[in-house]
Amino acid sequence: MKQTILYLLLGTFLLASCQQEDISSNTATGYLVLESIDVQVNQQTVSSRAVDADLYVDILQEDAIFRQYGPGMVPDRIELPEGTYRLHVYNAAATLPDPYDGNGVAIFEYTGEPITVEANGTTLIEEIEVPMINFGVTLQLPEEFNTYFKNYAFTVTSDRSVELKEGETAYFPYNSDKVTFSYSLKATNADGEESEPEGGTRNEVVSGTIYTVSYEMETQSLNITE
Repeated sequence: MKQTILYLLLGTFLLASCQQEDISSNTATGYLVLESIDVQVNQQTVSSRAVDADLYVDILQEDAIFRQYGPGMVPDRIELPEGTYRLHVYNAAATLPDPYDGNGVAIFEYTGEPITVEANGTTLIEEIEVPMINFGVTLQLPEEFNTYFKNYAFTVTSDRSVELKEGETAYFPYNSDKVTFSYSLKATNADGEESEPEGGTRNEVVSGTIYTVSYEMETQSLNITE
């Protein structure tokens, strides 16, 4: 009796497996090809294949992840059941619980429009531009600066205050077109005399931009470029 029940269970399982295989084999599929994925900073595009960049690619269907690829894992052709999908491309920083700890990090993220994969067809996406969705500020000093000043403190303030050394970059969130940042420099020369050139405020901030604040020795002033 037990042996008969076991045979019946095995038969039912095998039948279900065969039916599942038939469904899978009968599903019409097509291909999605991603030719290039570019990251953008300050209107300068750095081209890179997704397989070479620190970018994750999620293929979404009805806002749920249908397929997911980590850096270096995106194939040349992606086979998918026919249907409508969207692409979500992002770097690891976009998944951090606090990307603005310390100096912060650059966040790249893109969510595309719906794309259709047709049965026995190939959908080609020639280029995806993944923008930096926050902004950064960096400090540039002339070579002779350290000859005259033995130490300095450069501070950038937006949603928080960050003190930077030359060459470092602080990143800040861009959550509206009313975002601003201010900057100031205090320096002490070899004689112990303090110098504090007039700082400034940037009222028109553009996401995806890294702003460079530089010090000019001749005018002893701070300038900002992007």
